[in-house]
Amino acid sequence: MKIAVIGFGMMGRQIAQVFAQNGFEVMATDEKEEMLRAGLEEIEEGPYGIRATVSRGKLSSEEAKKALERVRTTLVLEQACLGADLVVEAVYEDLDLKQRLFQQIDNASQPSTILASNTSTLTIGKIASKTTRKERILGLHFFNPAQATKLVEVIRADTTSPETLEKTVDIVQKIGKTPVVARDEPGFIANRLGLAFYMEASRLVEDGIANVKDIDTAMKLGYGHPMGPFEIADLVGLDTRLRNLESLFQSTGDPRWVPPKLLRAMVSQGYIGDPSNKKGSRGGYYEFLGIRR
Repeated sequence: MKIAVIGFGMMGRQIAQVFAQNGFEVMATDEKEEMLRAGLEEIEEGPYGIRATVSRGKLSSEEAKKALERVRTTLVLEQACLGADLVVEAVYEDLDLKQRLFQQIDNASQPSTILASNTSTLTIGKIASKTTRKERILGLHFFNPAQATKLVEVIRADTTSPETLEKTVDIVQKIGKTPVVARDEPGFIANRLGLAFYMEASRLVEDGIANVKDIDTAMKLGYGHPMGPFEIADLVGLDTRLRNLESLFQSTGDPRWVPPKLLRAMVSQGYIGDPSNKKGSRGGYYEFLGIRR
């Protein structure tokens, strides 16, 4: 089975690696050649990359070699889609961009191809609105880092056929992930809950009730969460978190999703997350507020 990945940024690279490690042939595309080069390097040498997976004993050297050989790249979207059984779009959260890409993907793919978006907040119905085969389109939302997280949300739009949903759930299981199915509503399951959790934590900081580190510690020790809400935000990327909240607010009009002022201030000053995970970042919450991790 052949997988096409459209967009070779952080999530596109992770998704490509997951499929390649599980025996799928992957063709990735991006509009920038430097993104393709950086993506291949990260898949091989990144903190969750193939080499790190070998060093942790999760993959043999021979399996690693084969996985790397399964990932190819091209600057031409049509070439990536040629003969693909599943196309996964993984560009940033911008509705106009995703709609334009899905028109291209629709025209470039064979009639039987399943078309999926890795969107985390935008509705699939809107993304697919300008395509001709809405029954073959759904959401396939991986979580960062996709190599380590087990969950994948499968988003069923009103027009998604039962056959498309069934095949996609089967694919998710074949790559060792656990699928959960959600209706096509902004934020779906995990992000809707996770962002609500983050927004309440942000209010605690804004109201001076507790600091970032104590809130993270409380949720880890009190509720058994592996990471606190601000640690998660730093890992995901504060620029990504900001786009997700803006998208959710635009989709719903609900003022509870208006991004916190502190988040906007940090992103505008170049604090877009944990520097070990977000290249070029000045830091995340801990660095911005001068708190030791």
